[in-house]
Amino acid sequence: MILCDTNIFIEQYKGNLIIVDELKQIEAKNIAVSSITSAELYFGARNKVELLLIQRHLASLTQIPLNESISRLFCS
Repeated sequence: MILCDTNIFIEQYKGNLIIVDELKQIEAKNIAVSSITSAELYFGARNKVELLLIQRHLASLTQIPLNESISRLFCS
């Protein structure tokens, strides 16, 4: 499982072929996204069409919720 950050998905949405190809090789079933990344992508949606595309994309990925214990692991 690979946890991808917001910048990876932004590059994918912009059509960066290196990122697009790499994510295809990894496959959606092996990609995870944190709740923070999801929130950042939703916030960046410029219109309802983009919002819908982001929702559909995120629905295909494993969602990793952020909680207190995960936050503490980040600091260790």
